[in-house]
Amino acid sequence: MWQAIRENPRAVMYAVLMHLILLALLVFSLDWTPKVSHPPGIKVPIEAQLVDQRQLDAVEERKQAEQQRIEDAKRQAELAEQRKVEAQRKAELEAKQKIEQAAKEKVEAERKRKAELEAKKKAELEAKQKAEQAAKQKAAAEAKKKAEAEAKQKAAAEAKRKAEEAQRREAEQALQSQLAAEQAGIEAARVQGVVAEYIGYIQERIQRSWLRPPGSPAGLSCVVQVGLIPGGEVARVQIVRSSGDQVFDRSVESAVWKASPLPLPPDAALFKHFRDLRLIFKPN
Repeated sequence: MWQAIRENPRAVMYAVLMHLILLALLVFSLDWTPKVSHPPGIKVPIEAQLVDQRQLDAVEERKQAEQQRIEDAKRQAELAEQRKVEAQRKAELEAKQKIEQAAKEKVEAERKRKAELEAKKKAELEAKQKAEQAAKQKAAAEAKKKAEAEAKQKAAAEAKRKAEEAQRREAEQALQSQLAAEQAGIEAARVQGVVAEYIGYIQERIQRSWLRPPGSPAGLSCVVQVGLIPGGEVARVQIVRSSGDQVFDRSVESAVWKASPLPLPPDAALFKHFRDLRLIFKPN
């Protein structure tokens, strides 16, 4: 009952007020005139009580007003109950909405937490991968640097070896060139000596084959070009510088032809020095 009073204080107040009004009407409507008791056998005159119509109307009005107030109180109580039900429904709806919102927030928080956890794991994985990639790149760079250093060192050693080899070859070539030059000088001197020796033999044979023309003055000389073939045979004879005496020049040509074959050294490689001889013929 007390819970009902706490929940609907206005309705309870209206109900109490209505009962008080009814009690007041009941009290006022009663006949409070003292009745005198008479002994038996004694006749009492009947007094007619006249009721004023206006009082009756006033009472009726009061009854109607009270009835209206009761109805108003009832309507107020119904409205209060409706408002209570509506408030309770609204409170339940708000509570439900709050629960749903709390559930949504919890789901969203869980989703956000999972997303943050996944993002953290992804970031850690990316960081790990970056660290591994950086380590690989560093190792590759160090390996490349080491390989480049080794290649550079090897190239320097190879260059040094090649330089030393080149210097050695140059020294050997220089020595060989020097030896060759010396050998060539020696050979040239030898060839020159042999050539000079056999040219002397050739001139001596031509001199023995020459007959001085009668009346030829002494002190004449000429330069004769002699072409030889292997074996010393004379192939051609030509006076390239005349003595001024045609008879003398012809005698020299005849002496060359007569002296054929001319003496040659036994080394056939020296024939190139005798293929085309230019001789100065000057009789003794």
